[in-house]
Amino acid sequence: MIKRLKMFVGRIVMKMIPLQAFPKMNSSILRLMGNKIANGVVFYSSSEVVGLVQIEIGENSFVGHKTLFMGGVSFIKVGKNCDISSNVSIITGSHEIGSINRRAGLGLSTDIVIGDGVWIGYGVTVLGGVKIGRGSIIAAGSLVNKDVPENVIFGGVPAKLIRTIGDDSVAYDI
Repeated sequence: MIKRLKMFVGRIVMKMIPLQAFPKMNSSILRLMGNKIANGVVFYSSSEVVGLVQIEIGENSFVGHKTLFMGGVSFIKVGKNCDISSNVSIITGSHEIGSINRRAGLGLSTDIVIGDGVWIGYGVTVLGGVKIGRGSIIAAGSLVNKDVPENVIFGGVPAKLIRTIGDDSVAYDI
């Protein structure tokens, strides 16, 4: 009960903070809500953590405007040095297929793990149970519904391999 109260109060306070004026305060509020937010994380206050999901965000990561972390009792881990653009949805929850009377059956929630150095483009949706490998890029507007290997560019609906990138490559032609 106390955990839910902390989450509720934290959400209200974050809604009152200007979008980017106090990213350190946003991180502190998220910590008070029971999340593990490392030093140097920029978390815009227009972003939300909804449901009973717990998040962990590694050092020097960035979470853009209106990013949504949502789900039931599950875990979302974002590595260090990650860049998550705006309007990204990271959703751990889904449902089993129910009867003909109600197709959304029993609720499910599965963890999501995003490796170090990942770049997630604008408007991406990441679904529960997915692992995104270290150093990968997810193209804007993609739907990630399966695991992504390390050092690749994935994109599309559903997302698929576009190409492999090297450990230290600089690629401006995506």
